[in-house]
Amino acid sequence: MLPLIVRLKVKEPGRRGFGLWFPVIIVWALLAALMLVLLPFVLLAALVTLGRGPGPRLFLVYPLLGSVLWHLGGLTIDVDQKDSVFLIDFI
Repeated sequence: MLPLIVRLKVKEPGRRGFGLWFPVIIVWALLAALMLVLLPFVLLAALVTLGRGPGPRLFLVYPLLGSVLWHLGGLTIDVDQKDSVFLIDFI
């Protein structure tokens, strides 16, 4: 499922640190609009280079990007060092 909220947390020892929660549904809507506008150009480039270039791989750009974004839900990136903590959580 597409993540709707991203949590970002940064903390350093001796400091208070901060955490941000922000909705990424707006980013997904803008990305979908951009992909829709670029779709004819990607298809044209794929058809022109079909025989001798990256044409077949260009046909896979949209499904692969959608798959990567769809599987971001639940991803947690947690970096804990002795002098700082950094967390990105896709919810």
